[in-house]
Amino acid sequence: MPTGPLYQRLDGPYQRTIVVGDIHGCAVEFDRLRRAVRFGPRDVLVTVGDFVARGPGSWEVAGFLRDTPNAFSVLGNHELKIAGAIWGTSQKGWSHKQALSTLDRGQWEAWAGFLERLPAVIETPHAIITHARFNPRLAINQQDPYFTAAAGDPAPWIDLDPDGVPDWFHAMALEKPVCIGHIGYSRVELVPGRLYAVDTRVVRGEMLTAVAFPGGQIVQVPAGKNYYDEAAAVWKGRSSGPPLVE
Repeated sequence: MPTGPLYQRLDGPYQRTIVVGDIHGCAVEFDRLRRAVRFGPRDVLVTVGDFVARGPGSWEVAGFLRDTPNAFSVLGNHELKIAGAIWGTSQKGWSHKQALSTLDRGQWEAWAGFLERLPAVIETPHAIITHARFNPRLAINQQDPYFTAAAGDPAPWIDLDPDGVPDWFHAMALEKPVCIGHIGYSRVELVPGRLYAVDTRVVRGEMLTAVAFPGGQIVQVPAGKNYYDEAAAVWKGRSSGPPLVE
């Protein structure tokens, strides 16, 4: 179960906040995106979670986030699931078996500890970041990580208005731009200057997206291939549990 802070505030003298969408182990694309957005030591990089599973480079991505002083991530449902799979508190989905197959078993517990300590919410001088959603009845520093990560089986439903904006956003008055991932929305900038959806399905052969603040500049790199279909062809038949929460 999550053991990290509900909320992490990053108050360093950062020139920019660079928010990256769901990476899902697409390490090559993540490297290309960092170069495209010119990530440097005066920036802070934050991912919206789900940086592991499905793609071939989960632990390369995780290692970068662990070892880079100005790189961070919130907790996504896949980080939560992999930590639970290691501890035996949740069933391994096919993509979690795939990710763990590329990691020496002697490192499993250390990585589980890292994953489960990720916060539900990160706030920087320029933006507020979570994985999937907020509970508008709670302050951003009191959010439930299971809720923000949209963990559960079947996947919790996120209601949208006719413009494709999640209903919870209308019930909140947040003073900074908000960034989310988890599902592919119809566009990145859901509410101009205020709400950004940065899961653009890179692992399914589409795009990996970053948004740079201040300003909300959107930077994207294309996927090299559809890693999801490639991994699923090998691993889906090895899962004896219920369908994986996507």
